[in-house]
Amino acid sequence: MRVRGSVVRGQLLAARTRVRDGRWSVGQCALGAGVAWLLASHLLGHPRPFFACVAAVVCLGVRAAQRVRRVAELAVGVTVGVAVGDLLVGQIGTGAWQVGLVVGVAFLLAVALDGGPLLVSQSGLQAVFVVALPRTPGSGLARWEDALIGGAVALLIAALLPADPWRAARRAGERSLRELAAVARLCAAGLRHADPGEAADALALSRAAQAGLDAWAQDLSTGREISALSPLRRDRTGTLATQARLQSGVDRATRNLRVLVRRVLFALETGEQLPPVVATELDRFATAVEALCEAQGPPPELLSLAAGLDPDALGTHGLSASVVVAQLRSAVVDLLVGVGVTSDRARSALPPLH
Repeated sequence: MRVRGSVVRGQLLAARTRVRDGRWSVGQCALGAGVAWLLASHLLGHPRPFFACVAAVVCLGVRAAQRVRRVAELAVGVTVGVAVGDLLVGQIGTGAWQVGLVVGVAFLLAVALDGGPLLVSQSGLQAVFVVALPRTPGSGLARWEDALIGGAVALLIAALLPADPWRAARRAGERSLRELAAVARLCAAGLRHADPGEAADALALSRAAQAGLDAWAQDLSTGREISALSPLRRDRTGTLATQARLQSGVDRATRNLRVLVRRVLFALETGEQLPPVVATELDRFATAVEALCEAQGPPPELLSLAAGLDPDALGTHGLSASVVVAQLRSAVVDLLVGVGVTSDRARSALPPLH
């Protein structure tokens, strides 16, 4: 019962986190649907502007850090589909072949507009709605007008009331840092256990981490777009510059660590002995990387690690040990630069080589 209670509490906590993270986007959708209905019913005099609400909700979706470009693409797709359906359904009626024809025409028009997958799929989907739902006699192109209203409302909300543009980037950065630390710890464990398998796993993990680094860069691009368009989300604290610098530093450090792990794997596979201190320094590196998740500047753990990376003092004179320490020194410099230390100061934090 105690275990089951812990599982339930964990699920409730996860649900609360999801609600907290999604509440802004939910509010955007709710506001968009209401405003779209209000405008279409009062400005255009449409009694039941269903497609205005549909267009607003489809375009906004339940996503944090929504790209305005994506909202615009969805808006075009919705209006194209509704327009094609409205124009053709009065001429050909409704039925199985009519649905197929309308969807085909909507798809072809979306493709001709050089639309992406979202635009094309939404044009076809909205065309199906138009054909399937009964049409009010004498309504003309009212449904298309409603879709235009809904799409315009969605664009305004996405541009003027976006979610926090940097939340996704900060979370992606923390994930990348923890993955980098995990690579170092797994490599250290492989050295301690003289296990090439663990080193191979560390290498695989370091390669897989590249996808997270690329996602981090993409999240920063999204944040830049949102911040540029929304007066309420201007980057007044330099978050973009700080995050971009850190992402670049972690990216370079990850590449250096990948070279390090390959060398450790080679040494383990060939039976070359590395001093135990190498595993210790890798664990210290992991601790310093984890400290970066909370630090606002260079953490003491990283500076202390840099000061101790002296090959002579560590006694790492073999070829593989020398390569490992050299790559570790490079990774430390990359991280120091990533948190705002100048290149010259970062290099001077390391003991000189003799």
